[in-house]
Amino acid sequence: MKKKVDACGLSCPEPVLRLRRVIDGADEIEVLVDNQVCVENCSRFAQSKGFCVSVKGGSGHYTMTLTKAVNA
Repeated sequence: MKKKVDACGLSCPEPVLRLRRVIDGADEIEVLVDNQVCVENCSRFAQSKGFCVSVKGGSGHYTMTLTKAVNA
């Protein structure tokens, strides 16, 4: 099942903390954020947990799709 984290309007580290709560046991997570700093911080955290990161959007609306790497 795909999990979803809406972190729009939140400043770091809150988006990373919300992602941390759902990442264990997940295979795919959609994360909504509204600034580039959150994209970078959430991406680094997800990659450290073995996820591949895809980002779409820009200018205040980003959708990140995190997918568990096959060999992780």
